[in-house]
Amino acid sequence: MMRIYCARNCNTAVERSVIDRGCGAGEIVCLECGGDGNWGKFAPEEVGPEFTCPDCKGKGRMLVSI
Repeated sequence: MMRIYCARNCNTAVERSVIDRGCGAGEIVCLECGGDGNWGKFAPEEVGPEFTCPDCKGKGRMLVSI
């Protein structure tokens, strides 16, 4: 488990399980979309219902330094 401080002011703490990918890199579920790769569910009227998450590029996972 890893505690990550995120959001606009980095004052929101979330915990995610991390898969160690070696060389100091870890993989977590995307903090922005929740892991499904679809960001459009948050603002369908602005970007459409099937808008790819800009942070993970639709993969649902992101890399972090560990």
